[in-house]
This record gives sequence, structure tokens and C-alpha cells, in this order.
Amino acid sequence: MQKINLKTARQFIISNQFDFEKKSTEQIIQKLGYLQIDTISVIQRTHHHVLWTRNPKYQPEELSQLLKEKKVFDYWAHAASYLPMKDYRFSLIRKSQVGAGDGFWYKRDPKNMKYILDRIKAEGALMSRDFKKEKIKTDIPWMKNPINQSIMQLFMEGKIMIVKRQGFQKKFDLPERALPNNVNTKMPTEEEYFKYLIKRELTAQGLMKAREFGYLLKIDRKRLNLLLGKMVKNGTLEEVEIKTLTGESYFALPNILSNFSPKKNKKQVHVLSPFDNLIIQRNRLKTLFDFEYILECYVPAAKRKVGYFSLPILYGTEFMGQIDLKADRKKKMLLVKNLVWENNVKKSETFFNAFRKRINALMQFNNCEEIQIETKVKSEQKVFFPKK
Repeated sequence: MQKINLKTARQFIISNQFDFEKKSTEQIIQKLGYLQIDTISVIQRTHHHVLWTRNPKYQPEELSQLLKEKKVFDYWAHAASYLPMKDYRFSLIRKSQVGAGDGFWYKRDPKNMKYILDRIKAEGALMSRDFKKEKIKTDIPWMKNPINQSIMQLFMEGKIMIVKRQGFQKKFDLPERALPNNVNTKMPTEEEYFKYLIKRELTAQGLMKAREFGYLLKIDRKRLNLLLGKMVKNGTLEEVEIKTLTGESYFALPNILSNFSPKKNKKQVHVLSPFDNLIIQRNRLKTLFDFEYILECYVPAAKRKVGYFSLPILYGTEFMGQIDLKADRKKKMLLVKNLVWENNVKKSETFFNAFRKRINALMQFNNCEEIQIETKVKSEQKVFFPKK
């Protein structure tokens, strides 16, 4: 078993997540494995934010173009996501699981499902708004009627696919019309699926514990663990121990750690989306980086410590704090609503210069022209507007 220290582990993970020099948007998605989609828009939506974090030259229309060119598809990873089209066949496992159940979020309604499918077959791609609906009482805006419930069920079963998004209005069509001609649609075996998950996660994250593979997916953990052991024995995986971290060992792709040497470049600042691939598993984040993060949009306003949509601030391999931002698009202003530093972090002038540049770049990415500091952050004014 290979042994490494925690500093090297952190450097290796960050290198895997952010070393994307001269990579295209398609290559970045392939490397990350998936790109979570989210509706919250206080700043640029997360699927665009994550790509911009890896490539500051990224423009939102690039993702729409990839969908149009059928190089990515819209389905479910641990949540709604864009995935590389080359991985399409591995989505069939979850689709089969959903189809074999009673319903994804609601009971299956065969009559409505047949009605929707028949119309799409006859008329081509349709949106939810193209169907007549019966209103029902619910707190979930998108689920106000049985038609939307059945559309979601058909989508999760793989009977229909999203072929276009207009904002968050989705257009659905049949897979046989939506997929490229050369895509592999053969159902993988369980072992093939597990190997795909293992390789996908390790390509993106570098190091993973057994229980971190297939985050929030319905999989047989015992059989996955048996396969991990088998892959270590035959040399297709390496087992890794991180010194000072007790408990489960980690796994890595073979020889990749032996060939890893941390670059001596300047440390970079990244202001991350709450749904960034690096931080989505919060327990892992706490264990490896000693950073406890809670997305407070799900916390009652009176109990929030940082803010509605606070963004983690990463400098090199250290999480420095969180910043709560909001883009006022009418006024073209990026509002700094709160800024909270982690305890005991050293904030050098080099860090502040890099942080200031990153926030200004993020301001421009959100189509804003000025930064405005909220009253409760006035003491941090010098961070954003240093005296010349």
C-alpha cells in the first residue's frame, strides 16, 4: 500500500480538479465526469460557474452548443447534470432501475405517460407547456399537475430526452431521434458500470474512499467493495494510505501518484460554486481539507451564518473562507453581501491581490461592471478597494 502525507493528497486532488490548461469545454466535462445543473441564479448558474472556474475564458453559449452538437446529454448523476455523450450507455442502469419501480417522485400514471409519448412520436419535440394540464395543490412549482409528473417519470426512465433548454423550459424528444447515430446503447453489466463509476471518480478527484464512489446512487455496496479489492489485486487500482488520517484507505489509478510532482506555480484563488464537483461531498471536504461547508439557501434566514448562496474561497489547497454574492443584473452591480474568513488562516498581501483579481473576473463573468459592498461587510472595504 502506498503512503502519502495529507499535503501531497490535497495537492494531487486540486491538480486533478483544476489543471485544465488549454482544455476545451467538452474535455473539461469529460474530465469532471458530470456537471451539475442548478436553477438558482443569484449569480451565474452553477453549470456555467464550474466551467468558468476551470477556464476563465469560458462563455455560457459553449455549453448550449455542445448540447446542440449532441456531445453532451442531460440526465442524472447524483442530481440533474450534463454528462459526456460517450458515457450514455452507463445512464441505462439508472433508467432501468427507475422503470422497474413504482415511480421516481410520484406514482406512475400509465395513461398520461402514453398520451405524452404518443404526442411526441407524432408531433416531434415538445415542451411541458405544449400539454393541457389540470392544476393541483403543491408547494413545488414545476410539479403543479400530473402531466409534469409523467414527463419527469418518462425522462428518468429514458423514454424521452431533453434536446434543448430555453432558460429552464425543457424540450423533450424520443431517444432514437435525439441521440447521435454512433452512440453505444448497449446495457452495461453491473461490473462494467462499477468500473465506469470508479474510473470516472478517480479521473476527476484523484483519491476516493470506497464509500465515496457512486455518491447518492442506488448501487450494491458489497459487490462494489469486492470489485475494488479485485482491482487492487490485479493492478488496475492502487490502495493509498494518507498519513494522519485514520480509518478507510483511499484508492487511486495505478502509477498516477508515483508520477505526480506538485507544480511550483503561484497558488491560485478559486471562488467555487456550492455545487462544484470538488466540494459536493461535504464529509469528504471536511476530512481532507478541514473545511466545514453548509449551503445556507436551505437554512431559515434567521439561522444563516454566512448567507443565502455563499461561495467557498480556495487558495492553493487551503479554504480561506466564504463570500456571499448576488448579481444585480439591472444595475450591473455585483453585491458583496457577506465575507467570512476561516479561523487561523494567514491572509497575505499576495493572497489579497489574487483574490481581488478573481472577484473582479467573476464580476465580469456575471455581466456586472461594479462591485458594491453591503453595510455589514464595510470593514472589508479595503479587500476590494485598496488605497493606492
